[in-house]
Amino acid sequence: MDETRIQHLEESLALERKAREEAEAIMKQKSLDLHDKNQELEETNQTLSKVINEKQIELNNLFKTIIDPYILMDLYGNVLKMNDASINFFGINNEKESFNVVDTLYPDDVEYAMKAFQKFLKIGFFRNFQARIYNKQKEIKWVDINCNIVYDANGNPTLAQGIIRDITQQKIQQQIFIEQKNQLNAIIDHSSLGIVLTKRGEIIKSNRAFQKLLNYSEEELLRLTVADISLKEDKERSMRFMKKLDNGEINHFSINKRYRTKHGAIILAKTNVSIVKTGKEHNDYQVAVVEDITEEFQNQSLLKALNSLMSSIIGKTDIFEIAWEISERTSELLNLEDLVIYLLDYKTGKLKLIAAHCGKIQKRKILQNQIEISIGEGIAGSVAKTGKSEIINDTSKDKRYLVDDKLRLSEISVPIIANNEIIGVIDSEHSNKNFFTNYHLKTLETIANLTATQLKNALNLQLRIEADIENKTLLKNLTKSNKELRDFAHVVSHDLKSPLRSMNALASWIKEENAKSSNKVIEDDINLLLKKIDKMEHLINGILKYASIDQVKSVKQKTDLQNLVNDIIDTIYIPKNIKINILNKLPKLKLEKFKIYQLFQNLISNAVKYNDKKEGVININCKEEENSWLFSIQDNGIGISEKYHEKIFKIFQTLEKNEDSTGVGLSIVKKIVDTYEGKIWLDSKVNEGTIFYFTLPKKL
Repeated sequence: MDETRIQHLEESLALERKAREEAEAIMKQKSLDLHDKNQELEETNQTLSKVINEKQIELNNLFKTIIDPYILMDLYGNVLKMNDASINFFGINNEKESFNVVDTLYPDDVEYAMKAFQKFLKIGFFRNFQARIYNKQKEIKWVDINCNIVYDANGNPTLAQGIIRDITQQKIQQQIFIEQKNQLNAIIDHSSLGIVLTKRGEIIKSNRAFQKLLNYSEEELLRLTVADISLKEDKERSMRFMKKLDNGEINHFSINKRYRTKHGAIILAKTNVSIVKTGKEHNDYQVAVVEDITEEFQNQSLLKALNSLMSSIIGKTDIFEIAWEISERTSELLNLEDLVIYLLDYKTGKLKLIAAHCGKIQKRKILQNQIEISIGEGIAGSVAKTGKSEIINDTSKDKRYLVDDKLRLSEISVPIIANNEIIGVIDSEHSNKNFFTNYHLKTLETIANLTATQLKNALNLQLRIEADIENKTLLKNLTKSNKELRDFAHVVSHDLKSPLRSMNALASWIKEENAKSSNKVIEDDINLLLKKIDKMEHLINGILKYASIDQVKSVKQKTDLQNLVNDIIDTIYIPKNIKINILNKLPKLKLEKFKIYQLFQNLISNAVKYNDKKEGVININCKEEENSWLFSIQDNGIGISEKYHEKIFKIFQTLEKNEDSTGVGLSIVKKIVDTYEGKIWLDSKVNEGTIFYFTLPKKL
């Protein structure tokens, strides 16, 4: 190898060695860098884990401290997570039992909630969604829900979360507020006093009485101000009070103020103004209660007299005392020749005179002429029928006029109405024609309106007292009658049984003596006599059972009617040609076994006794109904004509051709069914058979 080539190789090796050393240096640096990066990454991961843990703890603490119920659920309504408030609210823990929010929806809100949920899935959130739900205790709760959808990293909806606020009490209070508002509106609308709401002199709202008082419609008043309907002379005084009201110096004031109606008439009204604070500066309202005192102002004595009248009857409960107070005070107040008060007698349906002043009394509460008038009879009766007041200026021209103690030429009649019900009439007559005016009419109508409630309450009290006395008397008489009936039944049956036993013994002796001579006629007569005696004894026993069946008190016990009926079938005589079937298993009922035994025994015995078929069939069945059991006992016997279907349940009532019946058995059955407040009836066709139906309540 030449020297040049060797030199080249040495240079190449030197270069390769140098490159390797550089590469190793680079790798060493990279390793150091990688180690540093790993160290840095590890520290970052530790920091991140710490942050995540802190955030998780913070989130958990936040979750626990949420006061309102919070739930996390999938998009099908299955609850995945709940906070303590949610568990307490629903009464359910999703970690212990599955829980789907759809199951809690109130039935009437399901459709509405489902539509809202579809919208929720589209927009991704809900704010203040309200609905009704059930908790585990089946309590209905109103809730306000704020919720949103939780999306995954790809933006797909996966879960839903929401906070639920219990607004049940708020809803209840809201409903109470609405009802109270409606009641208040009703009171305001039907108030006889004018009521108006204003703000800075502008009319905001008014009631019917205020509109009627000024002859404006509600819409017309909304376009007016208080100044528009007030007299200029009164403005300065009103403004002085209003300024004090606005400044907070006073909360209310009362003045007598003049108003101008739509037609230009001037009325004087007592006006009570109060401020309604809203909590905002210069945003308060004023409410005014306006009472027309035009006539009262002209005659203050009238107003005082009305107040005196009301004071005199307040607290009184005797209907006659109240009526006499009204009659005397009103007659004196209006200078009337006579004034009478009729009240409706609910028993007779007529108007009854209960108080009269002037001419009809010797002393208070003793009437010379106590009159009763039919509704529609005379002028007072007509007013009671129509409910409308009337003034008759000339009674000689009115065919309805009835002469009382003497002929009078004028009459006024006003109905007394309480709760939209006419309960009486105030009536007055005068010797002169055209005596009564609208002033009299309005005054009497005012008195009737003011005293109606007091009269109605007193009348109701009197009716209750009379009803109580009547009921006590009836109960006493009924108790006495029942005792006398029971005593009579026992005494009569005892007195009858003794001679019957003697007759039975005597007839038996005669029969024995006759057996020696064998006289066929005497034997037949004696057998007939014994048969009649036996029937009489059965009849007496039936009377005793009927009289005492509802007096026998025994402990109610759970009775298996299946076993009871089987015992009856085993006890009574059943011919071989008759078959008894129990179609359905009879129930167990808590009742008095003795009475039910009597009931089934009488019906089954009758079905056997009156079956004339070669193959007699009796089917006993029952059917459960909502509140009772329906029983039926069907036979294919002789049947019962329809004309006897009601009669046979009455005591001593028998069929025409049935001489063996005492007429007591079915009356006992009816009495037992009535004792349990059940019903009994039958369906029957002659020669085809009979079905007796009766019901017994499930809970006795």
